[in-house]
Amino acid sequence: MARGNVAQFKLKLKKIYTRITRNRLTAVFFLFGFFHCFAQGIIQSLLFVLDSQYYTLLFDITQAAQIPPSNHTNLLHVSGGGYTLELCDYIPHNATNCETIFDSRNTSNVVADDPDNDAQLKGEIILSQLKSQSFSIAAEGTSPSLPVTQITFEAAEDAGTVNMSALCTETLLYPTQHFQNNKREEIAFMFLQFWLFVLSVIAMIHDSVPHVLTVFTTRILLTAWSIYSLWRTEWQQSVFQTMIETPGSPCSIALFEGSGGYFAVRVLYEIPDLILNCTALGISAFLSWTLLRTYNTETFTYVGAPKAITDLYKYFLALQVCLQLEAFVIITAAGLWIDQLFNTYIHTISQHTLVYEVIVILYAVLLGPWLVMAWYGIRHEHRSVTLAFIAGGGLFLLGSLLMFTSDIYRWMFYAWPCLGCFITASIVLLVSTVVLGVVCLRNFDKGLAHYLHAQATLSSSDFAPEVFTRDVESTYSKDDDDLEKLKVSLKSRVQSQNGDFTTYYLPNLGRESYLSR
Repeated sequence: MARGNVAQFKLKLKKIYTRITRNRLTAVFFLFGFFHCFAQGIIQSLLFVLDSQYYTLLFDITQAAQIPPSNHTNLLHVSGGGYTLELCDYIPHNATNCETIFDSRNTSNVVADDPDNDAQLKGEIILSQLKSQSFSIAAEGTSPSLPVTQITFEAAEDAGTVNMSALCTETLLYPTQHFQNNKREEIAFMFLQFWLFVLSVIAMIHDSVPHVLTVFTTRILLTAWSIYSLWRTEWQQSVFQTMIETPGSPCSIALFEGSGGYFAVRVLYEIPDLILNCTALGISAFLSWTLLRTYNTETFTYVGAPKAITDLYKYFLALQVCLQLEAFVIITAAGLWIDQLFNTYIHTISQHTLVYEVIVILYAVLLGPWLVMAWYGIRHEHRSVTLAFIAGGGLFLLGSLLMFTSDIYRWMFYAWPCLGCFITASIVLLVSTVVLGVVCLRNFDKGLAHYLHAQATLSSSDFAPEVFTRDVESTYSKDDDDLEKLKVSLKSRVQSQNGDFTTYYLPNLGRESYLSR
């Protein structure tokens, strides 16, 4: 039994290898996906390490200042291109729950720790401890029962000390939360790269049009996000410089500037990331289109499907594309939200945590069966299963929309663009899925299920596409005019198994393929 399982496993691996290396195009598609996946994964891991270092440093400072766990910052844009930074302890934000700690239009009320001290020197003292983490922080206050008024950052080996006021540490809460969210983004996009690679392999193994389209669509979104991320880095640099580094600001410490500073290093990583995504989008567009021209027709070439059936099949493919995207988008959006709910200030503010937990658990439990119902119900034209799938999609959509009645959820949607993008994408995909499900349901009993079943019958009868040697780059030979079409009638076989079907034909074989046999 064990030997049989091993032999079967080896046979499957050999089949996968054969499908990937059957011609130059599929081999290039695989290698491109493999190397791009790991290149992007390395870039995201480097960004994660960078954000982790700065987050750990600033988190230690804010913790030493004994800032309450419910406190968080809110950056507000004002007229004239300025902005204000508020420190809030509850949501929704109002005059009772928030106080302004920085205003870019008016710095006269901001007192620096030591106006005579060099901001660059203080920044160098702190950044020298970025990787070693061997510093110490002492909090000072008028009494143990009163808030901390000042902290002293003391570098190891007598490298120097830096004093920070309570206002400075409260201001540092803004970049601390920013770096924490960056870490979550980088983990999400790291997993996304491997998810895309797996989908690419599945697309080649099964000649799957939905997988090819899903990969290409996702690469478009990734390229758009890379452009936004680079713009956001430059914008954050100007905000941090004005709020934290400029002399006269609450801190007056150059924490992020310089050739080896945070933003210089981050841009150094983000530019290759953008170049890789743009290059990947162009290559993916060419490879996807080339593969798509073959895959889009081959499914029906084996059974001679008329144009009406191929039109119905396009709706089925569109639905599958939405489901492929939803499988990652919904899980990621829920994961990011749960992480915010339990590992940030949201946990101390939220009064409906149990409700949020129940909703997320229901999503996690029902998502898998819901995706299976979509594929099985529509492919086999089971009305009851398809209706259950449509109803489930409606409930998912309703739950997603009802979440916006929560002040905390709306705040996170606004404050964190990455989470907002995933939530928006999940809602758009849910709407598209429900609409396409209804369209497919209305097209039941028009022949699609019979043709898909005939294809499965041919595959089980050793007439699967992979039985024949074919070149995806040139599916048909131009010299076929001198050859008679090779037709093999499968009518008796199919009728004996599944009822009344018309005659089905194998695809034409090119001159070279025919003569080689």
